Amino acid sequence: MPVCGINSKHAEDLHFRWLSFRTCYALIVIVFFSIASGFLAAFVMRVNFDFDSVETLIFYGSIFAIAVAFFQLAMKWPAVVLEWQVVESQLPMMRTERERSALAIHIRKIIIIAIGCSLVEHLLSMLSSIYYVNACPVLPNRPIDSYLVLNFSMFFHFVDYNSFLGIVGKVVNVLATFAWSFNDIFVMAVSVSLAARFRQLNDNMLREARLPTSVDYWIQCRINFRNLCKLCNVVDDAISVITLLCFSNNLYFICGKILKSLQKKPSASHTAYFWFSLGYLLFRSLILSLYSASVNDESKRPLRIFQLVPRQYWSTELKRFSEEVHMDQVALTGMKFFRLTRGVVIAVAGTIVTYELILLQFNKADKVNDCYEH
Repeated sequence: MPVCGINSKHAEDLHFRWLSFRTCYALIVIVFFSIASGFLAAFVMRVNFDFDSVETLIFYGSIFAIAVAFFQLAMKWPAVVLEWQVVESQLPMMRTERERSALAIHIRKIIIIAIGCSLVEHLLSMLSSIYYVNACPVLPNRPIDSYLVLNFSMFFHFVDYNSFLGIVGKVVNVLATFAWSFNDIFVMAVSVSLAARFRQLNDNMLREARLPTSVDYWIQCRINFRNLCKLCNVVDDAISVITLLCFSNNLYFICGKILKSLQKKPSASHTAYFWFSLGYLLFRSLILSLYSASVNDESKRPLRIFQLVPRQYWSTELKRFSEEVHMDQVALTGMKFFRLTRGVVIAVAGTIVTYELILLQFNKADKVNDCYEH
């Protein structure tokens, strides 16, 4: 996401520029992902069409789509953040430094935990690959080269191996692994931030609800609420493609991994990698769903706050505000195909069970992968 000026404290300094290091880097990464996806597609169509090869193709193909989506988002993001700054500046002020820093701390925790788990997952993946390097090396007496060939074996089916291409392949693999996690992290961060701004307004209304309030106060609250709803729509229009890729990816790989859970693993390292990867993916998908749904939860919270307003301070403006909150469906979406509410967690769980019942009918015999089936 090559946006320039990210270290500035002001949204006006954010901009997209074609001639910049970040843009060039992003374009190079996109080219590498497209090349990897092209070779994998050729492998699947010409050499071996099975579940594992298709899964690898979908992984790299989706990462390529994610990279393109973030590059397009980078062109829109400065305008989105500028709109966000305007809306945020009109909200009630936070009272303490702790409240002002809470959101930044929360986002940092999400990043540290997610990247840390992704790193552990990738290291376990490397350990499971080393099993094959020791048991049945592709290049005898050359363990590093054997590992690099194994890491990108579908690519080296068409291209002769050399150390440089092997290292490039490993770099692309690492970038793809963390790009997949970054996609989820980004949607989490945006969801947490939008929910925090709705919560900021709701907490202020909660403090004032039982006190004597004027019509002007509720008019201002209603204006702020409408601005937040518009901001949510602006953000959703910008990131809805990324959100759809995020949830569809997680759904596909959860189904695939649960199906593979019925197969025996050739080593302890494979067992550790598989179950950690599946557990992390399930946990990440659940947290992503809950964080995304929190935007809708906070947008409906004023209805409970309005019940606390004494009868003598109820007004026509407050009634209008209540009707708007009740009727509006404020939530992030996946390209408008679905809204991210708490119900989506149950819907995703039901979809996983449905597809698992279908996939189990096509599950191959339970066996340990040997040197020629990994």
